[in-house]
Amino acid sequence: MTHLLRSLIRETLLLEEVYGAQAVVYHGTKADPQKLISALLNDEFRPGEGAGSMYGKGLYAVYDPKGAQTMTGGYGNYIIKLKVNLYGYIIFDSDTAQKVYGSALTPVEQAQKLGYSSITLKELKGLRSDISGKYTSNAALEVHKSLRSEVKGLVFTGRNDGRVVVVYDPTTIVPVAWKRVGGEWQKADRVQAGFRPAARRSATGEYEEGKYDEAGLKTVRTLFSLPRNKRIVTGSLDLSDKGITSLPSDLKVSENLTLSFNRIVSLPAGLHVMRNLDIDDTKITRIPADLRVGGDLNAKYSLVTSLPAGLQVGGDLDLSYTPIASLPKGLKVGGSLSLGKTNVVSIPEDLQVGRSLYLNLTPITSLPANLKVNGALDITGTRITSLPSGLQIGIDLYLDGASITTLPEDLEIGHLIWGFKGDRSKIPSHLKDKLR
Repeated sequence: MTHLLRSLIRETLLLEEVYGAQAVVYHGTKADPQKLISALLNDEFRPGEGAGSMYGKGLYAVYDPKGAQTMTGGYGNYIIKLKVNLYGYIIFDSDTAQKVYGSALTPVEQAQKLGYSSITLKELKGLRSDISGKYTSNAALEVHKSLRSEVKGLVFTGRNDGRVVVVYDPTTIVPVAWKRVGGEWQKADRVQAGFRPAARRSATGEYEEGKYDEAGLKTVRTLFSLPRNKRIVTGSLDLSDKGITSLPSDLKVSENLTLSFNRIVSLPAGLHVMRNLDIDDTKITRIPADLRVGGDLNAKYSLVTSLPAGLQVGGDLDLSYTPIASLPKGLKVGGSLSLGKTNVVSIPEDLQVGRSLYLNLTPITSLPANLKVNGALDITGTRITSLPSGLQIGIDLYLDGASITTLPEDLEIGHLIWGFKGDRSKIPSHLKDKLR
């Protein structure tokens, strides 16, 4: 009886206003709306499975639909209307923080109020991006990787999509209605969706501390005792802050491997992680030549000083705040490469980056000719004084704090240039409308 009552209370909290933190948001999708609604109602939805997104795996929505691409089919032919409990989200817009938390708390103050970990506080205290202006998406982008394992979601304002909510914890959302673009709203049918009242974490904040700790340690001990060709983990292995000092060689993990905040100093030979590998805040100094990572490699705040020649990372490679000073030849990164606050002074001519390249606050002085970046290029706070010929940038170019006073005639850029301090009348005509 107690269990049933608590479940009903949780449902009521999410369906009514919670702490004044309820918001109605809109999610564009190509998926069957009834199947998506069913997954959400039954706690079976897994954010971002099988897809990559700029702010991590999550459900992306807008809460100011006016003019948003979501409402015109930019992200699919269907629109889902959802109620969201934003208490527990890190909010980068002061006016929204005022509504949710009762005062215009900064992201750091929100994290303190919510009792988030020292890691989250450290990341938010080190925030460099401005959050006083109209757009706060850069600030969210700067810290999302370190926050998404703990916070329930992010709220910010972007240049393209306006007021955005990124949901990491799907138990904070309840579907209300759906429609085709241009059609009429249809009520989310809880009976048709096979709804069963799930125990939603977001309403109670419950967490069983240490529940999975011992299981992870037992797994590692078992792996050491197995033959090398049998050292396979099906699913993810989270060993963060477990006192791990070593792993067996030839280890294969079919999803994610998390080693954050451990005393481990090296990765084993033959390690293959099919999705994401996290070694942030470890004492690991080098990456082995035979490492294979299908998704992201997060080495932020580690002691990594070198990478092997020809290293390939399927997703993002984050080396921010490490002592690394140079990159090897043949480096291929399928996603974004983050080198902010490192000692890197140059990048190899054959570097391949699938998305964005972040060189902010590094001592780098020049870029190679014919560099191609499919996403954004950030050289804020660097010593670069000129841009090379043949430079191609798919999205934005960030120049704040860099001494760039001229732009090359053959510069190709997909979107906008931020922070240019030179004479605008002397730049190529095709770039003038790109300046902000």
